[in-house]
Amino acid sequence: MSPTVMIVEDDPSTRRLYRFLLVNSGYTVVEAEDGIAAFEHLQKTAVDVIITDMNMPRMGGIELVRTLRQNHSDVYVIMVTAFGTPDTEKNAYRAGVNEYLTKPFEFEELERRVKDFFARRKV
Repeated sequence: MSPTVMIVEDDPSTRRLYRFLLVNSGYTVVEAEDGIAAFEHLQKTAVDVIITDMNMPRMGGIELVRTLRQNHSDVYVIMVTAFGTPDTEKNAYRAGVNEYLTKPFEFEELERRVKDFFARRKV
C-alpha cells in the first residue's frame, strides 16, 4: 500500500486541491474537515503524514497536534495557515508540528515537503 497522507482542512475546495496534488504523486489520501474528525479517523486507521490547517471550527490544528502527540507521536505533521505570525509559528512548533507553511505557498512546495519526509524515512 502507498504511503498515507491525511488532509485536515475545513475548506472543501482546498482539500480537493491538496488531494489532487497528492494522489497524482502516488499517495493514498484521506480527508477530515476538522481536528475532531481527524482524531476520530486516527482511532481506526494509521496515517504517515498529516497536513493540517491551523484555524478550523470545533478543533483547530494546534489542539489537534497537542492531542495527537499524546498517542501518535510518530505521525509527521505539516501545519499550514493563512494567519501566520512569529507567535503562531512558535506555538505550532511547541505543540509538536514538524513543519510550518504560511499561505499562500506554491503547492509544489507542499508536495516537496511530503516527498522529502518519505525519502528521509526510508534512510
